[in-house]
Amino acid sequence: MKQDRQIRILHTVVAAQFAVSAALIIFWTLYEAHLQWWAIFSISAQAVVIVVFGILIYGFALFRRTVGERIEAEHPLSGSVYYRFFYVVMPIFGGLASGIDYLTSEGLLPGLRGWALGTVLTAFVVWLFVDTAVGIGESILPETRRLRAVRLAGERELREAARREKELFLERLRAEKRATLERLRPVLDDRAQELMGLLAASADDPSVGSDRAVTIGLEVWQAGGVDCMNELFAAIDRLCAAGAKPQFTCILDYWWDGVGDWRRSRTSRAACA
Repeated sequence: MKQDRQIRILHTVVAAQFAVSAALIIFWTLYEAHLQWWAIFSISAQAVVIVVFGILIYGFALFRRTVGERIEAEHPLSGSVYYRFFYVVMPIFGGLASGIDYLTSEGLLPGLRGWALGTVLTAFVVWLFVDTAVGIGESILPETRRLRAVRLAGERELREAARREKELFLERLRAEKRATLERLRPVLDDRAQELMGLLAASADDPSVGSDRAVTIGLEVWQAGGVDCMNELFAAIDRLCAAGAKPQFTCILDYWWDGVGDWRRSRTSRAACA
C-alpha cells in the first residue's frame, strides 16, 4: 500500500512535468515563429490555467483509482509494481537523457528545450504505444482471458444478487402496504361514509365539516400514509360518481390540501383537472 501511494505521487509529479514540458515546447515554438511577446504571454497565461486544472483533475482521478489501474492477476507484467514504476519514471529518464545531450552539445537554453522534448516524446512513446502494446499482448493470453471471464462472471453474479435483493425489498414494501390497506379497510369504509355525510352537509358552504375532514385525513395518513389517503379518496370518488356528485371530490381535495403528503399526490392533482 505504501509503495502504491508513492507511485501515485510520483505519477502526479511526472504528469506535471509532462504538462510543463508541453507548455515550454509551445512557448518555444511561438517564439521561433517570431510572434510578439505580448501574444506569447497572453496565450501562455490562459494555457497555464488549463494545464493546472488538468493536472488537478488527473491527480484526483489517479488517487481515486479511476486511471492507471490494472489487476495484477490478469496483467502479471503491466500490473506489477516494477512495471508501474517503469511506466511512471520513463519520461523523467527520457527528459534527462535528451536534456543532457542538448546541454553538452549546444548550451543551456537548447538543453532546456531538449529536456522538454525528451519528456514529451518519451511519455508519448511509453504511455501510448509501449503500454498499449503490452496491455493488448497480455489480454490475449489464455490465462488472462480465463481470469477475466471468471472475474466478469463474479461481477455479474453480484449484480444479479443485488437486483434480486432489491426486488425482494420492493416486494416486501408492496406486501406491507397491501397488508396495511387490508387491516384498515373497515376503518376506511367507516370514514368514507362519514366523509360523504360531511360533504353532503357542505353543499352550500364548503367550510362546514372541514375541521373534521382534516382530522380524518390526518388520522388516515398517520395510520397508513398517503396510500391510505388515496384509497379513501378513491372510495369517495366512487360514491360521488354513483350519486352524481363529482364536485364533492374537489371539496375533499380542498380540505385535505396540506395534510401529510396529500398536495403532492397524483390523484389529488388529477381530481379537479
